[in-house]
Amino acid sequence: MNIQNRLKKLRLEQGLTQKELANKIGKSYQIYQTWENGSRNPKDENLRQLADALNVSFEYLTDTEILPIYQKLSDDNKQQTINYAEDKLKSQKEQENIIHFRNSLIPYKQATEQALSAGLGEGYTDNIETCTVYWDKQINYDIGIPIKGDSMEPEFHYGQTALIKYQSSPDYDGQVCAVDNVSIGNAFIKCVTVEEDGLLLQSLNIEEDQNGERKFPDIKLYWDDNPRIIGKVVAAFTPIEINNIF
Repeated sequence: MNIQNRLKKLRLEQGLTQKELANKIGKSYQIYQTWENGSRNPKDENLRQLADALNVSFEYLTDTEILPIYQKLSDDNKQQTINYAEDKLKSQKEQENIIHFRNSLIPYKQATEQALSAGLGEGYTDNIETCTVYWDKQINYDIGIPIKGDSMEPEFHYGQTALIKYQSSPDYDGQVCAVDNVSIGNAFIKCVTVEEDGLLLQSLNIEEDQNGERKFPDIKLYWDDNPRIIGKVVAAFTPIEINNIF
């Protein structure tokens, strides 16, 4: 805490106006005002007068009250005090960084019941209840939906939140979209190609099983099954757990 802040704090605690405190030490209101607003620093003589008027020590007013105590310590205790103070300063800086980081996080609406499968399909409905998750980037989106499965590795991972921008068709063949197979109740995050007889859903993960067959084969949703594109995936992220930051 700097001198002007301590002056103001003490003055207000004692119910004094700036003019009243200035009168107590024989100075003009205008001069005292420059001390409290920080535009000028009072000389030591004035600080001692202020300390007496406010019933505090000169060291307290100048934020040096630790010095008389420190100077009476043995050399070993002085070193221990320095080590302790350095640890406290390090901890304070870390806490300030955490608070700054937390305040910079962006909230996102994520569906609580629905999930997009990067596998065989998860349910999706239009009756969306949401919770709030956080990320440190700003993205234009409409709804966030959690991802289950690993068929879209390495770009999309299980447990991430996919940010969806609503639209009824992909911008190009193979665009990563969220798709709802309405009649069956499955929803997917896949590379989508619109074909004459339906939607072709393809995975990014090309792993094969022990028989040499793809673990995640293409999925065809025919128009008779009433599939619909929920929207394109504009980003995906692992939510930041703000409760675990502190």
